[in-house]
Amino acid sequence: MGFPADKAEAAAGNNRNLDQALDWIEKDGAGVPMETENPASGTDGSSAMVDEESVSAAAASFKCDDCGKLLANEDAIMFHATKTKHENFSESQEQIKPLTPEEKAAKVLEIREKIKVHQAKKAKIEAEEAREKERKRREDGKAMIAHKEAARDREIREAAQQRRREKTEDEIARQRVLEQIKADKEARKAKAAGQPVPEPKPAASVAPVVAAPPKDYKSTTLQFRLLDGQMVRQQFQADEPLAMVRAWIDTNHANGVGFSLMTPFPRKVFTEDDMGTPLKALNLVPSANIVLNRLG
Repeated sequence: MGFPADKAEAAAGNNRNLDQALDWIEKDGAGVPMETENPASGTDGSSAMVDEESVSAAAASFKCDDCGKLLANEDAIMFHATKTKHENFSESQEQIKPLTPEEKAAKVLEIREKIKVHQAKKAKIEAEEAREKERKRREDGKAMIAHKEAARDREIREAAQQRRREKTEDEIARQRVLEQIKADKEARKAKAAGQPVPEPKPAASVAPVVAAPPKDYKSTTLQFRLLDGQMVRQQFQADEPLAMVRAWIDTNHANGVGFSLMTPFPRKVFTEDDMGTPLKALNLVPSANIVLNRLG
């Protein structure tokens, strides 16, 4: 780390203090010049005229009245004021002593150490930012996984509830059919024996189905039988139009083949007029089976 010795020595020269030298070396040697040249001689060899009183009255340096630091020129004043927020400066006749070789070497080492500290601080900040970015990326990934798992669990629960409802309804229907078969057998037997036909048992003997109050479903799970016979499932919002379902199939499973949509029970073939209708209004909530038929 650090800069070459020749650049550090150049930064320490020309009566620069530590702050000015650091600024010069960080700008790759393009810092503010610390000396001003005397007016050059004319091309004819004659020297430019200088007012002797102005020369004698010129300040040798500038002094910060807030901290007492000597500064070489106005550029050094501006740099010092920006860095320290000091505002009071005055001209001074004190000469800024040039640095000895030992002082220059010490200043070079000090500048190098300061640069090392600055670079280490910058590297630490960058490492912390990288860790924070990685932490946020992991948290976002965990949140996405949790959201997908919750959606899958909800879909599984709703499908299980639907299967239980269907099983209960099938069992009740089966019981009714068995009761009707039994009643028909008894009626035929009585008729053959010349006995009066027994009255059929009232339907109340079969446990009535208590309809659950209607539920405002927000989503629906649709099961599709594709053109190749494959079965797939997908969840949609209940208020989405049928066109969204068609677009999803078209994008993921149609492979460019034209198709129509229908439900097997109750049988219904959906037309273009149904594409703008919400799934809820088409009785495709909370779940439904849809079959794809090839066009043409």
